[in-house]
Amino acid sequence: MRLVSVVLGFALRKVGVLGVTVLGLFLGYLLIQVFVPTLQEALEGRDRLPQVTEERKDLESDIEVLERATAEGRSQAIASLRSRVAAEVAAASQRVADTKADVERRRAEQDEVCGFWKDLVSSVLPGDPCGLAEKAAETAEQTLATFERSLDQARRRAAVLSDPQLTDEQKLDQLRADGGFSQSEQELATKKSELKKKRDEERSLREAQESGAGWVITQWERSWRWLAAIALLALLIPPVLRTVSYFLLMPLLHRAHRPILLADGCERASASLRSIDAQRTLTIHLAPGEVLSARSEHVRPVQGTVRGSLLYDRSAPFVSFAAGLYGLSRVTGDEAGTAATLATPDDPDSYLMRIDFEDHPGVVMHPKHVVGVIGTPELETRWRWGILSLATWQVRYIMFAGTGSLIVQGSGDVVATDPGGRSTRMEQHLVMGFDSRLAVGVRRTEVFWPYLWGRTSLVDDEFTGPHPLFWQKSTSDGPSNPVAKAFDAVFSALGKLLGF
Repeated sequence: MRLVSVVLGFALRKVGVLGVTVLGLFLGYLLIQVFVPTLQEALEGRDRLPQVTEERKDLESDIEVLERATAEGRSQAIASLRSRVAAEVAAASQRVADTKADVERRRAEQDEVCGFWKDLVSSVLPGDPCGLAEKAAETAEQTLATFERSLDQARRRAAVLSDPQLTDEQKLDQLRADGGFSQSEQELATKKSELKKKRDEERSLREAQESGAGWVITQWERSWRWLAAIALLALLIPPVLRTVSYFLLMPLLHRAHRPILLADGCERASASLRSIDAQRTLTIHLAPGEVLSARSEHVRPVQGTVRGSLLYDRSAPFVSFAAGLYGLSRVTGDEAGTAATLATPDDPDSYLMRIDFEDHPGVVMHPKHVVGVIGTPELETRWRWGILSLATWQVRYIMFAGTGSLIVQGSGDVVATDPGGRSTRMEQHLVMGFDSRLAVGVRRTEVFWPYLWGRTSLVDDEFTGPHPLFWQKSTSDGPSNPVAKAFDAVFSALGKLLGF
């Protein structure tokens, strides 16, 4: 049944991964179908816009030239029409005057031929002289009316030509005259039509550029150069700074700094320090009256009297709290023999080591590694300033002095290494603590390429003397959330500065 459950669970997980992958690919396909054509159109429109703008400017220039030529043609046509119309008015006026004189003469002849007695005689005699005279007079009057209409038309045309409120184009439109420039006007009208189309296209392209896709293209064109420069700097600056720091700054710093000796002047001949091998689970046997102060979550099976304690050292509450030595379990040994078992509750890769010291000037230990304290060693601090503090980014060291024991915790393993009087180097993030009788300095890491690739740190702690230092095999990865990582980096740097 268990085998069936395992196989079924494996199959369901694979089907789920397959479904999520297919769904993700489909969503990506939809985004490409929607977004990429829009970007392509915006990009093509952006390339087309300068060309359309240039064509529009050329059309405007051509139209300006044609308008000047057309205006000159209209002016010449108006001048020609004025002289022609003036001649027509003069000729029509003369014809009207002559025709009026002829009409008057014809009427006089009619009156003379068509009197009473003459009508009587003409009725007796053969022929119709009066009728002929009347017909001649009517014909002359009709001719006069025609000439007068022609004169009125000529005068109206002359009035249009002389009207100051009308433009040349309006005058010609009203007269419906062709001054020999109709071809220019047709060409001008064609150019204006093309200009309107170009303006509409340009406006459409500009609106497309102001859309979302066009905005993306515009912003990319404006920013890609300096973005590329920033990216290039981001890629080049770290290796350049690492190279400068390795070959220039660290040699100068190593020659200029002086190692520190925290126990200088307070060494005791009777001082002793010893440790046992690190274990995952550590059992502590307490003598009658001996007290173990340990983090409550680390205490497993326990015998004897147990009571709670808010802080390890009330005289140093901040250090006790920051070190995690608060909310402690105090186990006191009795006559029957007391044992307490310590184990890390949430880190299976953690190891515990017991360090015993007597009449000691101080064991330097990062409080975050301290799980428990046996006895009542004094909690002391040492401040150091100078170039070494600048290199190690640490100005305060916390020490446990006197007589007692420490239970310390490290990741992967905890090792006590005795330099044996020689210089021993260790990466800073692996160092848990050291005997204060050691001389502490800094040294540039010996491996350049791993440092350049970010695999090792630039500065190694250097210890010299016949006393032990304590280091862990590895460090925990810490939080995976980017925000938590940022806060953890800030507070870790502050804690390191103050010795935590």
